[in-house]
Amino acid sequence: MDTGEKTSSTISEQIEFAWHNFEDQQAIIRAADLKAGYLVPFLLFFGASTIPLGTKVVPKMRFGDANGAIAAGLYILAYMLLVVGFVWSLLLISRALTPRIARHHQSPREGASLLYYEHVLRHKDNEAYFEAMTKAGPEQLLRNITDQVFELSLICKLKLENLRGFAVSFKWTVVGWCLSTAIGFWIIGRK
Repeated sequence: MDTGEKTSSTISEQIEFAWHNFEDQQAIIRAADLKAGYLVPFLLFFGASTIPLGTKVVPKMRFGDANGAIAAGLYILAYMLLVVGFVWSLLLISRALTPRIARHHQSPREGASLLYYEHVLRHKDNEAYFEAMTKAGPEQLLRNITDQVFELSLICKLKLENLRGFAVSFKWTVVGWCLSTAIGFWIIGRK
């Protein structure tokens, strides 16, 4: 086997590996987005279900006696915990779902950047893009794929960090919801 054949085989294997990595990164991003999308309705349920109860609890809050003041104070604290957890969770989930803009694609290499959608659209039409693709060598194709894999890895990292943070903030939201609901029903049931 001569050097040219070996290099061609090696580049083909590298391209195949890079595409496999590309697909893996895309799958992780899709799974993270799907998970975040499933969590939003739960978060909205906890936030929205406290409003009707709150409209019944607030008029029944009494600060004149010690027990009423303690109950009202506990309700307010639990509700604040819920609000902080809810807002924190919304912030993290929106950051997880936000589309990302590629960092290294800000200034494309003329005729060399062929994979990122904004670079594809910089060609005047589909014929110009086809022409650029037919002129691209294996090294250039490998470079385009690895650039995308790196960008996708950054996107994965940001999404997963936000989802991990969401796991903590969501627990705060659930605890705040449970406490505010329980205390709210207790206040409503008091005479």
